[in-house]
Amino acid sequence: MFYALVFLFGFAIPSGLIAFAAGNASLQSVAALCAGASAYSMMAINMFLATRPPVIEGMAGGLDRLYQVHKWTGISILGFVLFHEGVGMDLEGQIVAQGLAKTAVEIAEIVFPILVVLLLISAFKRLPGAITRKVKLLNRDLLPYGLWRWSHRVLGLLFIALTLHQFFVKVPFDMNASAAQYLNIMAALGIVSFLYTQFLAFYRRRPYDITHVERHPAATIIDAKPRGRGIRPAPGNFAVISIKRGGLREPHPFTVSRAGPDGEVQFSIRGLGDYTRRLRDLVEVGDKMTVEGGYGRFSYAKGEKEQLWVAGGIGITPFLAFADSLTEAETRTIRLVYCVNKPEEAVGLDRLRAAEQRCKGFELDLHVSKTDGRLTAQVLADKVPFDLTKAGFWFCGPAPMRVALLSGLKSIGKSPASVHFEEFEFR
Repeated sequence: MFYALVFLFGFAIPSGLIAFAAGNASLQSVAALCAGASAYSMMAINMFLATRPPVIEGMAGGLDRLYQVHKWTGISILGFVLFHEGVGMDLEGQIVAQGLAKTAVEIAEIVFPILVVLLLISAFKRLPGAITRKVKLLNRDLLPYGLWRWSHRVLGLLFIALTLHQFFVKVPFDMNASAAQYLNIMAALGIVSFLYTQFLAFYRRRPYDITHVERHPAATIIDAKPRGRGIRPAPGNFAVISIKRGGLREPHPFTVSRAGPDGEVQFSIRGLGDYTRRLRDLVEVGDKMTVEGGYGRFSYAKGEKEQLWVAGGIGITPFLAFADSLTEAETRTIRLVYCVNKPEEAVGLDRLRAAEQRCKGFELDLHVSKTDGRLTAQVLADKVPFDLTKAGFWFCGPAPMRVALLSGLKSIGKSPASVHFEEFEFR
């Protein structure tokens, strides 16, 4: 549904308005202009999405889905830009190229190669897994995350430069009554969104002090207390954090594994990348941080009466918050299967056991792969005391594990009634 809205406002409307006003212009010119207008409109939409608007997050089904839309919209922009430049407009000698219009054309010629490079960086931030396995790379990132974020800031400046191009360069057929006005609206949307992300977004961030750090074998566990009003995340939400220490200032999203009544938060973070490994080495009690959230729509609250929760490794973090929220009055039947490689990698077992004692419908099954073997779909189905085909399935963990389990459950006729997970690839 949300992809359809992006398609409507980013491609269908600007292309339809241009085609309607094209008159006797050649198909080549109309196609190139439609591609250019679509690229420009989608850039504006992507800058709006980057503001993380709560209403739009709800429409998309969570911020993780919103970022997936953002990613694929960026790839579409790259395609439209290449088409616009590659096909070209059959209007030689007809475009007014004097004064500001001439300057706008020259600006576009400078912007184009820079824009393509930055869009390629955004679209292919990471090398495909098959390539990294072949060349034995441990880190799939093409460039550091900080530089990648700066490339996005430059994209905003390029959008402003392209605004001059679309505003001053006039084609020989009349589009100023509809298409031009639509693109002007997109210009305002994009520029205001970009300025907001650069100068006003910090108002969403709440200051915190780190009060406890535990370097658990499976994760770095950080507890923090707000200096003033804290965030109020729902169980399963994540937040964007930035730690005020060299090497840790880049904002990153992590699931909130515990939320206290006075705004206290806990994050359980596994060292899977450069940033999270630096965090494990550098973070200390007393460090200051900012927290923005909570985000996400990963929640069991409105789910089926019978639910299966599956956690793979550090994917236990949202389920810790889920378990904390369970009360004696809970009437659902919930089975949590927590899969770890070794017993010492389990995080928060005391909290999960406490939830078992408190809530009679909740039961934990700790699956240790080293001794219990691989968690297959059949093994998982055998652990469930209810009919999976009528139950909800909540998953957090490695994507290949999720895909294998769901595929296996389908093959044995045990597909869940509903499936819930989040996309944790935000870049």
